Amino acid sequence: MTKQITDMPHRPPFSAAVICFNEQEYIGQCLESLTWCDEVVLVDSGSEDATLEIASRFANVKVHSRPFDNFINQKNHALSLCRHEWVISLDADELLVPELIEEIGQLDFKKAGYQIGRRTFIGTQEIKHGNWSPDYQLRIFRKSRAKWGGTNPHETVLLEGSVGKLNKRMLHFSYHNIDEFIQRNRKYVHMMVDYLSDQGRTTNAAEPYVHCVGNFMKAYFLRAGFLDGKAGFSLAKHIAGGSFLKYRLLAEKNRQSKAA
Repeated sequence: MTKQITDMPHRPPFSAAVICFNEQEYIGQCLESLTWCDEVVLVDSGSEDATLEIASRFANVKVHSRPFDNFINQKNHALSLCRHEWVISLDADELLVPELIEEIGQLDFKKAGYQIGRRTFIGTQEIKHGNWSPDYQLRIFRKSRAKWGGTNPHETVLLEGSVGKLNKRMLHFSYHNIDEFIQRNRKYVHMMVDYLSDQGRTTNAAEPYVHCVGNFMKAYFLRAGFLDGKAGFSLAKHIAGGSFLKYRLLAEKNRQSKAA
């Protein structure tokens, strides 16, 4: 499959952008799925495991170092280092399957960017419903028309131009178990509260409850999270709980700012 996409006569040169920190478990699979790219820009924020040793095995990978401050800045830095106009951006725990690589090779590249859906796993269980499926993300785009924005840690590509959507999906090995999701979700909630507070975002006493109930209903019922069994219920519950915590903490920060 790598040979087929490399030999496509109409495929433009490609840069891949990946940020990482202690990703030895999946970085090899991620980079292996990007061997068709002309270069892979890997921005590391101080890995202490075997991540960089594994990355050194790939001829098209160029390792750069940058202290981590937030996801938006880290990914914009990686993007700035890409030499080519067309960029594919992956997280270190994501990988492209051969059928998806083949589909990329058949694109006409007339759009400014393309979304790729994700098949997300918790341990060995694929989450097929709820908020995580099909989970389309804008991952292929023209560098000159794109930059990373959104709200840290939920960064997104801001793109000028039309967007297409691929049929095949990539694999996303997100968490080993529900407990890991809960721990990381709490960490991300605090990051988002700090970001929103810095941006001057305000809230009120009712908003935590509104978002909590709304997010649970959407994840568990409207998007059929119940079909994923116990994992689906746990995800919906903790997504809703994280939403409640986010707005409650933001409300507390608002009160502290007014009292200061």
